[in-house]
Amino acid sequence: MPCVRRTNGCAHCATRASLDSVSEPIRLFLASPALAIRRALARALDAEADLEVVGEARSAAQTLARVPAARPDVVVAGAHLREPDSPEMCRRLLAALPDLNVLIIGVNASTALVAAVIRAGAAGVVPHTIDEEELVEAIRTAAAGRMVMSKDTLTDVLRAERAATATDPLANLTSLERELFALVGEGLTNAEIAERMRLSPGTVRNYVSRLLRKLQVERRAQVVALAARREEQASPPRDQALP
Repeated sequence: MPCVRRTNGCAHCATRASLDSVSEPIRLFLASPALAIRRALARALDAEADLEVVGEARSAAQTLARVPAARPDVVVAGAHLREPDSPEMCRRLLAALPDLNVLIIGVNASTALVAAVIRAGAAGVVPHTIDEEELVEAIRTAAAGRMVMSKDTLTDVLRAERAATATDPLANLTSLERELFALVGEGLTNAEIAERMRLSPGTVRNYVSRLLRKLQVERRAQVVALAARREEQASPPRDQALP
């Protein structure tokens, strides 16, 4: 499947080119209510030299309970998990394990659901009709920290997100992300933000990457500009501000 170009060149190709330098296999956790699907995925993925399935679960609750001990690099999960649903599961996983990547396999997933899992921080969404080779490449891309999504799906999601955030681009941010937005908006570096929020620089880097993704921007400078615009809009006109 085509990848989203985040930098110059194809993310899939760049990931494949870097496989020779990978010393440890990519650790995978599979989440699906269907045992047959989990078993088929495990057989196919374990056959790849650079992939290793380290755990599985039949529900979102099991996934949340088992993933911290399994310490996977990528969770491959179905889009229609329940109690909690897939977006909420993704949100909780990434809150506990910021370095984790979550790849969702969508079965008739609506644009709203796809947008919800992306807002929750998922690395991407692939269709359930994806073939084995493409799924392997998608996993490698997600493990490298790149977004995985077809261009058509991305277009639909961005259109839906623009409509949802037309009045407030921060509408879908958590309280932590709003705090991070304010600090990035001040022009602070990751090291300065880490000290202010009492987090590790690596955790801040991952949080900033997800913040940029949720705000649909590519550079920190765009966050600074957005923060300045919001501050200007919130300030009273000069003539009203005078005593």
